[in-house]
Amino acid sequence: MTNPHLPNSATAYMTEEPMVTGLLNQALRNQIRSLTQQPTTAITLQQSFIAIASQAVAQAHNDALTKRLFSDAYEQAMHCLNQAQLQESEITEQFINQHGLVMSVLNCTTTIKDVHRNSCFYKAIFELVTDLLKRSAQINIAYPACGPFAPLLLPILLYMDKQNLISPKTVRVSLVDIQPGAIKSLNALINELELSDYFDGVFLSDAVLYQGEKPYDIFIAEAFQHGLSKEAHLSICKNFAAQLSSHGVMLPCKTTINAALVKCQREYIEQWQTSAQGEVSVEPNPEVLNERIELGNVLTLDRYSLLNLDILNLEQQQVVCCNTLAIPENTQEVSEHVLVLYAQVMTYNGHWLTQYQSGITHPLPLLNVCIDFVPQSSTADDLLLNSTDKITFYYKLTGLTGFLPTKAEQQVSYAAS
Repeated sequence: MTNPHLPNSATAYMTEEPMVTGLLNQALRNQIRSLTQQPTTAITLQQSFIAIASQAVAQAHNDALTKRLFSDAYEQAMHCLNQAQLQESEITEQFINQHGLVMSVLNCTTTIKDVHRNSCFYKAIFELVTDLLKRSAQINIAYPACGPFAPLLLPILLYMDKQNLISPKTVRVSLVDIQPGAIKSLNALINELELSDYFDGVFLSDAVLYQGEKPYDIFIAEAFQHGLSKEAHLSICKNFAAQLSSHGVMLPCKTTINAALVKCQREYIEQWQTSAQGEVSVEPNPEVLNERIELGNVLTLDRYSLLNLDILNLEQQQVVCCNTLAIPENTQEVSEHVLVLYAQVMTYNGHWLTQYQSGITHPLPLLNVCIDFVPQSSTADDLLLNSTDKITFYYKLTGLTGFLPTKAEQQVSYAAS
């Protein structure tokens, strides 16, 4: 109900773009907070980054300590960002381009607090760089869509430098990001970390279109949200997979997207409820996971599959043809289940980031897929299926990235998972 004391235009102005308002408010809070805190120093920043990398390499199991160390690294990095004195628009601007969502600099900052995600990548990079340097005198690393902190690389790069395991002669790095504010932040951060000699450049460019001057031995990419949605991860990986050297490796080496039918009450509420002792669960309940109806692999991304995508050209758009899946026979009460997609990520050498360990591996419910029921309030995007139907998945290479489930018209098929 509108306020009768406000003109229609004023009502519209007050209610539009809540995300932009939230970003602006958070940016202002960070600036106010920075006025009352001691500025970061190069030493404290370096110490915080080394601490989180060393925890990962050592595979320390003190969860409380590890969480505090990652939170401290975030605070130190945010101090550095504030000192870079970005303009308000450079911090909060967020938009959708032809390849997907481009997150704001501010929204990208929190990735450095993701303990499991970062730790999994630090272990992988440590082992991969060590392995590659046994066969090459120098390796080239690219990190596209790296955000303002390049959080998956800079801490482990600093750690290996301080351990004298690498040098600017053996490791060369290129960072790529489309946000001008991220470029300013990265330059300030690299300078404070005293890592400038490692960098061939920090490039302002759309990572989907960027072409390097030489082949890369490693590229690091993690630009997606749960269910491989919203951002341009697939298109970025497709671009850089074609720029790898003959022995080059993409990180993560393998990302699988699987489909399952779940009961939302069990999946999203009951398995996380408090126990009899009042403790909140932090790990998925194996019993609840076993209750799922697993449908199979929708898409697997690795170096090989990225170079051999089955792309369907539509009038003005492209989609990637993925797998066709069937609901197992004799499945009961399908109408009480919701279709979900979930990612699992293997960075390198068997280091897996599994379900619920990170925001990018949380199962994504596709509430518009209705199996054996008709919704009371229908929408144009509803997909009405019977339990005897098969589902073919496509991945949209558009500004609104994500999977598009459709009713299959062909035999069921499964790609290698």
